[in-house]
Amino acid sequence: MMLERVAVETGAYETRVLGMVRWPRSEGELLEFRIRDAAGGPPPPPPANPGNTFVPAFTLPAMAIGEPLIVNAPVSGRLLRGARDAMDLYHRWWDVKPVEIAPASTAGPTAAASGVGLFFTAGVDSHYSLLKDLRRADAPGHREITHLVFANVHEDDGPDHERLVTRLTEVAQETGKQLLIVETNLRALTEEVVGWNEYHGAALAAVALALEGVLGTCLLAAGEDYGHLPPWGSHPLLDPLWSTEGLALVHDGVEAARVEKISQYLVHSALALRTLTVCGRTQPGLNCGACDQCVSTMIALEIGGGLGECATLPHDLDTELVRQTRLRGWSQSDSWRELANQLATVDRPDLSAAVAEALAGADGGTAWKPMFQRTAR
Repeated sequence: MMLERVAVETGAYETRVLGMVRWPRSEGELLEFRIRDAAGGPPPPPPANPGNTFVPAFTLPAMAIGEPLIVNAPVSGRLLRGARDAMDLYHRWWDVKPVEIAPASTAGPTAAASGVGLFFTAGVDSHYSLLKDLRRADAPGHREITHLVFANVHEDDGPDHERLVTRLTEVAQETGKQLLIVETNLRALTEEVVGWNEYHGAALAAVALALEGVLGTCLLAAGEDYGHLPPWGSHPLLDPLWSTEGLALVHDGVEAARVEKISQYLVHSALALRTLTVCGRTQPGLNCGACDQCVSTMIALEIGGGLGECATLPHDLDTELVRQTRLRGWSQSDSWRELANQLATVDRPDLSAAVAEALAGADGGTAWKPMFQRTAR
């Protein structure tokens, strides 16, 4: 797998980081990251070493197809060391063999930019990281978040996408942050060889490295907590390995379970309750109110006393809907067990019984495997 023609382009409203990938499926496919200020301001400065962007982007895909990764551009020495450690982690987790990473040269260290970014989707985890940061604003030595980053990896557009961007913009304006929108075809380019579950942390790291001209630190909001840390694409052991001398990647929020994030932080934020977006079943910016993700969020909001104030989810929690929610796999079941534990602290025996019934019918299924193991012959 070869990355060549690595370049940056800066226009009046957009910065682009570009590279051409050549691999067995194609003799040349363009990967691009298009970065703009959501408020219409000048685009951020480009990274000094754009070759860095393509190392997390293609390390796991190269391992999945068993080819070395050749990057015809300078790459950070720290990132190269971290990528080797990341490959060792992938190998231990999923028995996929490390490959050689060969850059054109080792890039000299660059000074870190002053910005602090947070990947933000208006979901539970990113809202929590932002609210926690706001609470710590006056703490000694704290460097507050300056930028919210939305990575449009699905290349969504249309009115539903614009609804979500409007919500993100509202959060940025009310909290005094700059919202950066990054459009990329990275997922479409790699989805035939790696699945999103095992790959999303590295993909977001690639987006962050495309922003190395403006960010010196970038936070990835944790989806799990210290009590439950399975092998996964974004992980506190993995995310920091994609750091360079000029950009620190941080896995943030692993100290709190999802229900704690909601009941202790989000229910106390009118902004979060106006903009909360959790559903993966419908179009961007919409919550269906009936899937596992929506229902579990509604239960946590009810535990914290905030469901009636949430503008983006139904206010009435139907226990029959809770009872009939299909839980598939360890992740959903673990999340609902935590809900059951927290429900013991509130006077909702009907809801506790409904959650217990849903858990009793949970489908543990087979152990989750990354795409390259599921498709191996």
